[in-house]
Amino acid sequence: MQNPTREFGQTGRGNHVVRAGVLTVGIGAMVGGNFALAKFLVLEGVPPFVTFYWQIAGAAVLLSALVFFRSGTQLSRQFSAAHGRYYVIGGLLGISVPQSLGYFALREMPAGLFTMVVTLSPLMTFFAASAYERRLLPRRRVIGLCAGLAGVLLATLQGFNSTSFSWSAWGLAMSVPVFLAITNVFRDKAYPAGGQPMVLAAGTLASQAVLLIPIAYAAGAFELDLSTIFSLGPYLVALMMITALSYILTFELYRHTDGVGFSQVGYFATLSGVGAGALFFGEKISGLFVISIILLFAGMALANKRSEHRSSAE
Repeated sequence: MQNPTREFGQTGRGNHVVRAGVLTVGIGAMVGGNFALAKFLVLEGVPPFVTFYWQIAGAAVLLSALVFFRSGTQLSRQFSAAHGRYYVIGGLLGISVPQSLGYFALREMPAGLFTMVVTLSPLMTFFAASAYERRLLPRRRVIGLCAGLAGVLLATLQGFNSTSFSWSAWGLAMSVPVFLAITNVFRDKAYPAGGQPMVLAAGTLASQAVLLIPIAYAAGAFELDLSTIFSLGPYLVALMMITALSYILTFELYRHTDGVGFSQVGYFATLSGVGAGALFFGEKISGLFVISIILLFAGMALANKRSEHRSSAE
């Protein structure tokens, strides 16, 4: 059963496809920019998990304050049991679990190879969605996802350094796109009736910020010295603000496309991360970067194009 907030008629189908495309590129660019900001903070001495924790915790505080300021009297509708499950389960599957697994995998696995593994999530989302709906989704969608994957591989292959690593690291890395795929399908199918993107973003981030407090405490997230806060605080605040906006747009995107369409955000995030690395850190960029961009946009056009059946039903 489709969510009432996501229904639209034949006349609105084209607008939804265009909005989905714009949001996909925009969110991908923000996430890629966040990669660059987070890398800067880590290079300046802030531990990776501490950076991650304050990124989501700060974004949760900003969004929660904004939600209460704008819709304080209407929030009771956004805190049903269904909403609560959506916040916690979606946050665990899509934020805390894959992020934690990624940190463990990256202790041994090359970053370039890990990036390639994670970009398998759109294809895995396609098969997960097909399994959930008990029918194979349109073939043009998997062709579009494969085109996008080819584009990402062209852009990132140069950064892959072949080194040895354990099978456990490989298993951890492969589990990340699996969790992301499950999350994409879950967020699409379990989207709560009447859910507001800003509230969904705030609830999801806040649930994880609370659940991760014990780990954050053990990692020293609450022991940052004043010099670090004053010198790196503006960058951390920028990371929080971009994260908050990207999550608002994330749940807005779910109103215009399904989990398969949303999964392509990872492609654009990877590509924008490569571009940000070249711009701010002097990292080498492949001469095939332009071809990668063309493949990504072509793939997005194919994968996001809605079938007549789904368009008329939603």
